[in-house]
Amino acid sequence: MIHIKKMMCVYAVVIAVITRISPVFGAFEYNGLGWPAATANIRVLGQHPQQFSVNPALMNIGHQPQISFSYQNPFQSLDLQAGSLSIKSSIWQRSYIHSLEYFGDEQYSEVKLINGTTWKLEKGFSVGMTLNYQCLSMSGFNRRQGGSLSLSSYAELSDQIKVGSVVEHVIQWGQDISLPQNFQIGGQYEFGPATITVALEKESALPVETCLGLLISSGSFWQIGVGYRDLSGMMSAGWRIRTQRIAFHYACVMHPYLPVSHGFGLELILP
Repeated sequence: MIHIKKMMCVYAVVIAVITRISPVFGAFEYNGLGWPAATANIRVLGQHPQQFSVNPALMNIGHQPQISFSYQNPFQSLDLQAGSLSIKSSIWQRSYIHSLEYFGDEQYSEVKLINGTTWKLEKGFSVGMTLNYQCLSMSGFNRRQGGSLSLSSYAELSDQIKVGSVVEHVIQWGQDISLPQNFQIGGQYEFGPATITVALEKESALPVETCLGLLISSGSFWQIGVGYRDLSGMMSAGWRIRTQRIAFHYACVMHPYLPVSHGFGLELILP
C-alpha cells in the first residue's frame, strides 16, 4: 500500500514536468512526527520544541538551551523514514528555535528547515515569526525548493485558558515550489492534571479539519496523551517521561486505511 501523501506529491511533480507548469505544489507535513503527534499533532499550543517550530510565540525566555530529537517509522511495512532535530536557545533576552525535519525514502524525500523567534508584546500575549526553507527531491527529477515566512500568536486569557494561532507560508519566494497556505487556531483548557486542546486547521483547497487532544500529567514526571483528527480519521496516543534535564517519549499514530506509525524521541536541557 502506497502512502497517500507520497502519491499526491509524486503526481504533482510528474504533472508539472509533463506539462512544464511551474511551480510545483509541495505537500510537506507528516502528522505522525514528534511528541505533538500523541495529541493529534496540535502544534499551535503546548510547551515542546516541535510545537515551538510551528508557533514560536509559545516560547518563554530561558537561558538554558534545549535539544529535541525525534525518529518515526511512518506506516509500518512501508520503506519510509522520518525524523527531526530542534534546538531552542535564548540570546539577548529573546528566544529562538531552529528545526530540521526529514521525511521520505531512497526514491523520494522532503526536507524542511525552520528558524523562528518571538516577541512579547505585553503580559500574556506574544507573536512569533518563522523563516522556512523546504526542499522536495525525487529520483529522476530535478530537486525543487522554496522559502516562506509564517506568522503566529499566543495569548493567555486566564490561568486555565490559552489560545494560539498560526498562518503558514504567508509570504513565499522561489519559483520551484508553491507551498499551500495553512491557517490553524486552537484553544486549551487546563483543569487539575488534565489539559484539553481543540484546534481547527484549514489548508488551501481542503476542508476544515477539527483536531482534539487530551493530555494528562502527574506533576512534571510523566504525561499521557491521546488525540483524534476528524478529516483523516487518524487517532493517536503516547506517553512521555520527564526529569529535570532529560525526557523520553513514544507516540503511536493509527490511520484508518494505512499501517500504524511508531515513533520515539529524546529531549535534553543543557546546563
